[in-house]
Amino acid sequence: MVFDNLGDFPLLTPQSPLLLLSPFPEEVQSLALRAGTASYVLPLWDNTEPLTQLAAILGPRLLVPEKLAQALPQCGVLIPSSISGGEFRQRLLEAAERYPRRCWLLLEQLCMEFPLPCPSGNGTELPPKQLEALLLAHPSFYDPGLCCRYCHYSRDGSYFMTLFDTADTSMQKAELARKAGFSGAVSLQSSAEGSV
Repeated sequence: MVFDNLGDFPLLTPQSPLLLLSPFPEEVQSLALRAGTASYVLPLWDNTEPLTQLAAILGPRLLVPEKLAQALPQCGVLIPSSISGGEFRQRLLEAAERYPRRCWLLLEQLCMEFPLPCPSGNGTELPPKQLEALLLAHPSFYDPGLCCRYCHYSRDGSYFMTLFDTADTSMQKAELARKAGFSGAVSLQSSAEGSV
């Protein structure tokens, strides 16, 4: 996912020198030292004991999932960009109010298929090739509330809807997060990976 211009709204990616990914738990002092003074740290693990120690050292430079926001009130909070119901803009505003000056948008490439009706709101992740095939066979539309594209179709007598992001919808989500007062956005997707 590549954005031409987000202005003063930072987008951190795995290639960014400002983002240090920590895929496995590691010794706290070592990780804090590797972070330096300008880096944000995103642990991809949620063992709370080392995170508590790390939070005391890094404060808002440590970015944690929303489920840990209450336990680590000094840290940046990652708010996922993928939703399957409700209003995306409202979700951002509520997060910004709940965690003032701590929110970062976690840009995810939404690509989920949902059976219709879908009272649980849970879908199945689709691989990119399957989405490409669907889009060749069915038109897609933009949903301004969810801030994503969708297509609907039937298969074997059942009805389905697929929600998916494109570079444009991801850019719109980042802009809405900026307007809601978020500090920036994080994408764990390689800049070489494209979107539909």
